[in-house]
Amino acid sequence: MGSTATSGNQGRTLDRALDVLECLERSRGPMRLSDIARESGLHVATTQRTVNQLMRRGYIQQDRLGYSLGPVILSLAHAFVVNDRLSTVATPILTELSATTGLTSSLFVQSGEERILVARVDGAEPMRYQFPIGRRVPLDVGGGKVLLSAWDEEELDRYLSRYDQIRLASGRVQNADDLREQIVRVRELGYYLADSERELGALSLTHRVQDAEGVLVAAINLVTTAEKTSVDQLLSFLPELSRGAGAIGVRI
Repeated sequence: MGSTATSGNQGRTLDRALDVLECLERSRGPMRLSDIARESGLHVATTQRTVNQLMRRGYIQQDRLGYSLGPVILSLAHAFVVNDRLSTVATPILTELSATTGLTSSLFVQSGEERILVARVDGAEPMRYQFPIGRRVPLDVGGGKVLLSAWDEEELDRYLSRYDQIRLASGRVQNADDLREQIVRVRELGYYLADSERELGALSLTHRVQDAEGVLVAAINLVTTAEKTSVDQLLSFLPELSRGAGAIGVRI
């Protein structure tokens, strides 16, 4: 009984620490203790104890503006880049893809109901806005729909049942029926073309990456702008994008 209780307490302590770290990771700047407590759903006293423990280990730092992630997080990110097989395999393939097309290429993986950029190679003319490695993006915009296409019907139904309509960068409203229709289309084609969904004027072409067993493990894309590339021109790169996805899939 005592061992079980201790194990449960340790599990809750770990959950609280992860809640605090994820809260700071999503923040665009330093946060006050009260804000961390509110966002993470923890009592202020519990938040203070958790923050103090993480500060002692270098995971959190504090300045006059508040708390933010500490330098240890950067070393963890470096370890991921060095050791993650998927991003290691993908980088030279992305490099070749960008050299061939002249466009920026990227690789995303799913994390819950979001996707995370794990590798990127800039094209001949880098995008005006820089999308940093590690950035999270919702699955319901752009290439995230390729990752959603791998969900089974029960999982997808749960997601769509609580889906609230959003307004895309183009101004178009996207509801649950629209999203389901697009996911069905992705399942048929294996790719998705996005036009001004997350950023106005941005075009992206995203293809699924499957391993040797046919399991979708990532999404690879090419991104450009309507000023530089037409939809037809972007679609003409689909064979190269498909080959890149296949090359990654057979190597992981």
